[in-house]
Amino acid sequence: MQFSSVVGHNDTKRQLIKLGSDGRVPHAILFGEEPGYGALPLSLAFAQYLSCPNRTETDSCGSCPSCNKFEKLIHPDLHFAFPVSTTKKITSKPVSDNFIDSWRKVVRANPYMGEQELYDEMGAENKLGNIGVAEASLIFRKLSMTAFEGGNKYMVIWLAERMNQEASNKLLKLLEEPPKDTYLFLISQSVDRILPTILSRCRIIKLSPIDRHLLSERLMIEFGISESDATLWAKISGGSLSRARRAISESQETSAFDNLIADLINGCLSRELMNVISVWEEVAMLTRERQRDFCYKLIEYIRRTYILSLGSEELI
Repeated sequence: MQFSSVVGHNDTKRQLIKLGSDGRVPHAILFGEEPGYGALPLSLAFAQYLSCPNRTETDSCGSCPSCNKFEKLIHPDLHFAFPVSTTKKITSKPVSDNFIDSWRKVVRANPYMGEQELYDEMGAENKLGNIGVAEASLIFRKLSMTAFEGGNKYMVIWLAERMNQEASNKLLKLLEEPPKDTYLFLISQSVDRILPTILSRCRIIKLSPIDRHLLSERLMIEFGISESDATLWAKISGGSLSRARRAISESQETSAFDNLIADLINGCLSRELMNVISVWEEVAMLTRERQRDFCYKLIEYIRRTYILSLGSEELI
């Protein structure tokens, strides 16, 4: 992943490149974001840039053996940790290495992915993953070893807020005394859920929404839509590429949630309690990730309705 492949965040890219050029890269960086802003591709691009022997002032070369391994997510000194859960195949103490093939497949296809995409590929069914103490022990062992290629070692922890208390405490010891030439890139969509002691040992970089103009350009190329439509979806998405993609895909067919929301609103207005209950019974059958998506869409629907009622259509 090169910086040029990451949509927007030009100021953050320049900040990271300067840290790398000046040799002042912190041992731990925490990227805070909303889903779809691009913290994962940005951290991968940064790791690739730091390891590229032919890097320029603006990016990695993208063609050397090191870059090729990073692009395929198979560089031996690039490690990953992400939320996992038990499955039919992995019935106890799951760790990220059990699902590394699924991770690589999903991330290479879409580095702006959502949790549910990964869980579907893993076969996790209706379970939310977490990062447990077994994972933290594995992180510790991996980063304590000598680098395979004699350079830096990188650990990307995706959704670091999913670490339980034991895992957080074990990671804290690693952050207090990090091995030489070792860098941890933590990615969080709920920074407030991470231990303050961990936050205090990280350089925190909070990502802003993707610039609306750059996002609309990406959507025009990706979906072949007009500039006005792309601008509309960029606004609706709130600067999130994954939300924009989902919104466009749903607009091209009847949204899976449209009928549920209509039934819910109509049931509330008419005070038909059984209709309301039937909606929530259907929602209860969804995966947790889909339930969260439904709530997000319902909140957005109510917000837009309220703004329209105020006669402030331009704010939508």
